Amino acid sequence: MNPYPDWLSSGDNAWQLVAATLVGLMSIPGIAVLYGALVQKKWAVNTMLMAFTGFSLVLVVWVLWGFKMGFGEPLKLGPGILQSAVGKPGPILGADNQQQASIPLLAAGMPKFRFSETTLAYFQFVFAAITPLLFLGSVVGRMNFKVWLLFVPL
Repeated sequence: MNPYPDWLSSGDNAWQLVAATLVGLMSIPGIAVLYGALVQKKWAVNTMLMAFTGFSLVLVVWVLWGFKMGFGEPLKLGPGILQSAVGKPGPILGADNQQQASIPLLAAGMPKFRFSETTLAYFQFVFAAITPLLFLGSVVGRMNFKVWLLFVPL
């Protein structure tokens, strides 16, 4: 008797987790240290804190509603592809998110994933988290910390 479902591939799951962790390490501490070293000494701590809080805010938004909006059950907003473009927002916390991962918009044209939905959520999260951090490089030293806290969740 297997302790895991038949559809779960330990190799696929491990690779998704390793790849996501490497991207996460590019974000924190990678980008945080890089941007902290590029600015003047008086802005270094503020810049690194902006990177850490940006990463953390994306995590909260992603878990509470972001993942389901991007990869959840379609909201059916309009005609054609718009019906599947936006998912119903909702949290991904719970045991019901341990099923096989799928992307509803692409389900017909792709083979089934062989890892869980939580693995897909983590993988997509690190890419969502690095995006505002890349933008941070263009506004470092010019954006107020409070404005950054408002900008990132948007």
